[in-house]
Amino acid sequence: MPDTPEEPTVRITAPSRSSGSDDESYLRSGSPIQTPEYIVVVPVTDALLERPGINVRQFLRTAVALAADNDGRVLLVGIETVAGEAVLDTVREHVQTAQPTDGENTAVENIKQRQTQLAEMANVAQELDPDVSVNAVVRAVTDSTRRILDIVDGNNETVVLLLRGTGLDEGWLLNRSTIDALLAESECDVFVENMGTHGGENALYVPDVEEHTVASLAKSESESIESILLPVGTGPHAALAAEAARAVARASGASITVLHVISPTASAETRADGEDLLKFAAYILGSEVAVETELKEASDTTDTIVQEAKTYDFVSIGFPEQKSRLKQLVFGSVQETLSELRGTTVLMSRDSNRTMRSLYYRWKRGITSTEDDGDSRN
Repeated sequence: MPDTPEEPTVRITAPSRSSGSDDESYLRSGSPIQTPEYIVVVPVTDALLERPGINVRQFLRTAVALAADNDGRVLLVGIETVAGEAVLDTVREHVQTAQPTDGENTAVENIKQRQTQLAEMANVAQELDPDVSVNAVVRAVTDSTRRILDIVDGNNETVVLLLRGTGLDEGWLLNRSTIDALLAESECDVFVENMGTHGGENALYVPDVEEHTVASLAKSESESIESILLPVGTGPHAALAAEAARAVARASGASITVLHVISPTASAETRADGEDLLKFAAYILGSEVAVETELKEASDTTDTIVQEAKTYDFVSIGFPEQKSRLKQLVFGSVQETLSELRGTTVLMSRDSNRTMRSLYYRWKRGITSTEDDGDSRN
């Protein structure tokens, strides 16, 4: 049996009063001229750690899979929201002096507890794939949405993975939720996961280190993924959704079914375009995963996808540009979503470059086809 891994070092950070942001060195590595590193940023809220029925290991599996598929790393960012600048000053003093605070300070104690929890999460993520580097940091903030935007923007190789049901999808009064703000404003790729499997033996609860409940995280298991559905269309986020499906399939060994739905009265040209979409998605998925393609006739595209999704463990879809029932699979109420896809995890992908990724793959595919034609004539 291998020795228990050492607890990783988890930094505490707080934005400075002067610049509005602290040192972001934990996002960077190497020299300034080095190719930017692919980083999967995972905001970790107290709800993710303490709300019963959320499978943290299962969520970490997606983050690690995305990083592994892009030769990148995972950054767990513990978000600890504090009440105002006065409390932030106390946290800054604690960080700078590394001394215990005078008397009992709830904010500092909460942050220290987050350190322990983030270290445990980092160990679990590392166990999922020892080849993927995992770092963690606890960040004290007064505005969680703005600080997450500060973290993920400014590096075009950074992506963010958000989990519904952990407070990030909750807005107050007229304010947008954190997920809505990131989808609207972030300059990086955004992934939003809605896990269909809740509760049961895999529910994780890490409320108090002294009561040794952290052990439940280390001993937990995630539901296996054997089948993935990838619905594809002409939207600008389809290529990123295909990349996400490939990442999860490579990590889990699952097979992927690529689905495109056309009308029963579709023209021959539309049918041919549909076949081309399926071939394009299969090209992105590559030869390392098992892929099947299906061109299906149906009068209601959305209903067909929803019904098909119920028979799969995992669904990877591109961000729906228009309001539709597909959007409800990710952004609808938890009750509505679970009634539709109770046992299925849905991962939504929003491509920051929109059409650029698709154009790249089409260019690359065209070059490959040209080279293959040249070889066949020689």
